Amino acid sequence: MHILLTNDDGITAKGLSILEEVVATVADKVTVVAPEGQRSAASHAMSINKDLYLKRIASPLHNVTKYSLDGTPVDCVKTAMEFILKKDRPDLIISGINNGYNLGSDVLYSGTVSAAMEGPYYLTPAVAVSIGKMNEGRARQTAKLVMQLIERVIFTGKFPGILNVNVPEKKGDICLENVVVAPQTVQFYKNVIVEKKDENGDSCIRIVGDIDMSTAPTFSDIANIKAGKITVTPLRWQQTATAAMETGDRLIFHKY
Repeated sequence: MHILLTNDDGITAKGLSILEEVVATVADKVTVVAPEGQRSAASHAMSINKDLYLKRIASPLHNVTKYSLDGTPVDCVKTAMEFILKKDRPDLIISGINNGYNLGSDVLYSGTVSAAMEGPYYLTPAVAVSIGKMNEGRARQTAKLVMQLIERVIFTGKFPGILNVNVPEKKGDICLENVVVAPQTVQFYKNVIVEKKDENGDSCIRIVGDIDMSTAPTFSDIANIKAGKITVTPLRWQQTATAAMETGDRLIFHKY
């Protein structure tokens, strides 16, 4: 089994390092291609017509080949699939372990999830993995759980698509018995825009925000995380509003 790892927190991120160690004990071959630095909220951005620099990184693990790229998470996956591994495509892509949730509508902005979204383009199953706040012990348990989920759902169950996995920051056991399959909802934030002074005394703003989980429907991924459950949400890249196709056709062509 050959697994490609990436993330949006950067090549030196603790979550990626832990995932690499755990995956290397299971997979025959592991290839890591990750951004050289922090690329959170990069979404599905690509560096079109820009010079990118790929660097080989030493790994103490015999079955791991590792690279950093000064691009986005999607750049990393495309570089792996179209260049480094063009003749040796992986069986699976794992993006993470991200430091911070990727719940609900936040998947639209997430570099972690966007990297996994590249999977279907290459007919390769993919998993995005996030934890509320990076903690080495819980991250290591998360990596082991993810490998169990992959074995059950992707390799045994033949699931071909994308799984978005989120693990609570503190409460709740990290085990299969605590996993729920839950749909997305809208992730609301408070205090999204903060005004401040920069080092020169000029006014500027920052996009930040505090997560508001209070309005999430009880069945949703956000509510389940709040309750201490591990959430698994199947995703797809295809965004056509299928239910609205007939309405659109009728309105455009005046079929009243």
